[in-house]
Formats: sequence, structure tokens, C-alpha cells
Amino acid sequence: MDAPADPLSLPAAVRAFDAMAPRFDERFGGWRSVAAQRAAVRRHLLATFPEGSALLELGGGTGEDALFLAARGRRVHLTDGSPAMVARAAEKVAAAGAGGSVTLDCVPLEALGELAEARVSAGLPSFDGCYSNFAAFNCVEDHRAPARALARLLVSGGRAVLVVFGPFAPGEVATLLLRGQARSAFRRLSRRPVPARVGSHAFTVTYPSPRALARSFSPWFRLVATRGIGVFVPPSSAEPAISAWPRLLAALERVDRVVSAPLALLGDHVLVVLERTGAPA
Repeated sequence: MDAPADPLSLPAAVRAFDAMAPRFDERFGGWRSVAAQRAAVRRHLLATFPEGSALLELGGGTGEDALFLAARGRRVHLTDGSPAMVARAAEKVAAAGAGGSVTLDCVPLEALGELAEARVSAGLPSFDGCYSNFAAFNCVEDHRAPARALARLLVSGGRAVLVVFGPFAPGEVATLLLRGQARSAFRRLSRRPVPARVGSHAFTVTYPSPRALARSFSPWFRLVATRGIGVFVPPSSAEPAISAWPRLLAALERVDRVVSAPLALLGDHVLVVLERTGAPA
């Protein structure tokens, strides 16, 4: 699909991250808490999707996860609504010589139905699975439309691994309270869209529970598992200070491996695993 010609036509959240694309890797790439959470997600992705899998990535950003998976024998079709993010990802794919394993498409989650229609009409094969890392689904209010589109894009039995913000993250609450940001500390308890900002760009974020998200995906998908990402590993709001404590972070990573299942709902993020049912879409 072609990139939108007018940036003002992009969804508000996409517009915010589009403006941030040139410095996105520079800002987040060096933060150890982000790296620790990303490593946890990647372990689950490798365990869920075997070598040779054809995967659809949603909100793929600058291509970090796509390139990681491609280097380990998976094929990835990266999608993101931000033209600047997709352009940056394309540069990195070309530099890595990964063009045979990673393809790219500028598609926001809100337009996923158009991608599904185009691929079905063209007779293209279904994907073995899909994934979305670091809260792309928190930036859209309507989850039914992308869920239905994914049902058309995935094979029966294919899994969707969606990493979303946890509904209540004690680590974030403590961090924000210590900074005197009491109004923001409990924002995840809201069941209404919450104002958010990246740079000068405002948008809204939602915090659905894993079960609420799964209901939006039913009957096309069923909930299989949830895992906490960043239960004891601090959230990015603790940066850059927490990156100065690598040994502490390494210890907290080890703890997270033990508690990620029983304490899933207390994670900074929650990894939600859904499986495609036989329900027609």
C-alpha cells in the first residue's frame, strides 16, 4: 500500500511517532530497561514462531524486531502507519541485506482491513502468525476492526502475540509518585481514553485489560496466555536513571522470568497470546 501523502491525514498517535522517527532509535536504543523488556518479548516470539514462519508485524517502527527475527530464520512483513518510520526501517533492512526476509508496508492499524482486502483479492498466502510490540494497540480505540482484519490475514490456528501496556503497573506508579506526578501515576486505571503526548503532538491512549482485549478479538481469536513484561524490570519512565544500574537490572530480569506468568497483570507491558479460531471473518 502507498504511504499517505498528507501527514495531517494520519491518525494522531501515528502523526506523533512519525515526527519522532528520525531520533527514535537514538532516544530509546540506549535505555537498558527498554532493552530488557524487548529481550523478554523476543524470547517469547522465538518460542511461539518456529524458523521459516511468515509473520506480519504491526506497528513495526524502525524495524528492530523484524531484523532480529529475520536473522533467525523468520520472514517478516513489517507494517507501520508512519511513513517516516517505514522509511527508516527500509534503510536498516537495506543496510543489513535483509530484503529477502523483510518486506515493508505503510499501513496504520486503522487501515488493516484494506491490507487484508488487497492481499485476499490478490490471492496472496495467509501469514503463519503476527505480533505487535510495545503498545501499538493502546494507541487505537477500536480493536474490533483490526481483529477482524487479522482473522482474514492469518491461517487457522495462527497466533497473534500482542504486547500492550499492563492495566496496572506498580513500577510506573512508584516512579511517577516519586517525581510528584500523582495525576499521571494512576492513569492506567481509567477505562476511558487518556491524554498522551510525544513532543508537541497530543493523542489518546487506552488501557484495556488482556481479557477485554481478547473479547474484542472474539470469536475470531481465543485467549491462550498472558505474560508480564517488566514486572520488576522498571518502566521507561524510570529512565535514564535506571540504566546506571546494569547489575540491578540483570537481577530484576531474572526475577521477571520466574514471575511473568503469575504476576502478568502487574507488568509494565503484558504479552497477550491469541489463537485464530475457525470462525469466519
